Amino acid sequence: MPASVMVILNYFHDIAVALLASNILVVYYLGRWLDKHPQRDRMIENVFAKLSRVTWGALTFVILFGAVRAYFFMEMEWNPAAGKGQIASLAVKHVVLVAITLFGILAHLKYQKKYGKKAT
Repeated sequence: MPASVMVILNYFHDIAVALLASNILVVYYLGRWLDKHPQRDRMIENVFAKLSRVTWGALTFVILFGAVRAYFFMEMEWNPAAGKGQIASLAVKHVVLVAITLFGILAHLKYQKKYGKKAT
């Protein structure tokens, strides 16, 4: 794969991670606010429906672009970083991001079930 395509895919992967992380914060804080203010109306259901699409869409892009990134990881990232102290940084980054993603998925599922659209 040409290096320029890999750079673009890495960029979109990183953007999807940022979108996912920011959406996780919105879902979490909106859900916490709703826990304290139970009066809600149909608008909240629509907000959660839209946030749900963003969450699952961003997660899909993270996984798809991450798979391409993982396939070319040794050639494009590991080998250039080896011996430069970046391997530990890459490991820490991925542990933190996986933890944030798992927290976000659990929070999203909790609040989607609690405040999302009800089947009628």
